Amino acid sequence: MIQTIMRYNMLMKQWTIVLLVLVMTTFSGICSAASDPTTMPLVLTTNTSEPFDDDEFMTIVNPVIDGLTDRSLNSSERIDVQSVYYSASAMKVSPEFYPDALNLTKLLFYLVTSSETDEELEKSSGLGTHNNDVRDSLKEQLKADESVAEEAWRGLRHLYPNSTLFR
Repeated sequence: MIQTIMRYNMLMKQWTIVLLVLVMTTFSGICSAASDPTTMPLVLTTNTSEPFDDDEFMTIVNPVIDGLTDRSLNSSERIDVQSVYYSASAMKVSPEFYPDALNLTKLLFYLVTSSETDEELEKSSGLGTHNNDVRDSLKEQLKADESVAEEAWRGLRHLYPNSTLFR
């Protein structure tokens, strides 16, 4: 009987340690991920074989960029920008146009993610409202995503000299 109780206690201690390690691993992953930008699901690739979609790429992207007055998007704008991001990311661009096209897709994606995070932070209810850790994590995520969008924009100013985005 005493041996059974001792085995039970030892087993409980082992499970407690395993659960503690699991919780710490999960928590450290969440904390470290908050300062990294969101990962783009589709990354534009370059191809050396013609025909290239450079003109079509700009035809779908230009109206969206020209229509943006600042970096905050409402839900309707977010849907439009996200749709253009997915369409543009699937196109084949020339090696010469690739740096601009990559910056354009980054800009579109990170404008969407940062505006989603910003909207979550502005809600009057939700996890960010009642949990300071989540709210701080969302703020860090917002800052990281906005930073990537602004960096992409710096590489595009020559294409849109009259835009008010990130001024």
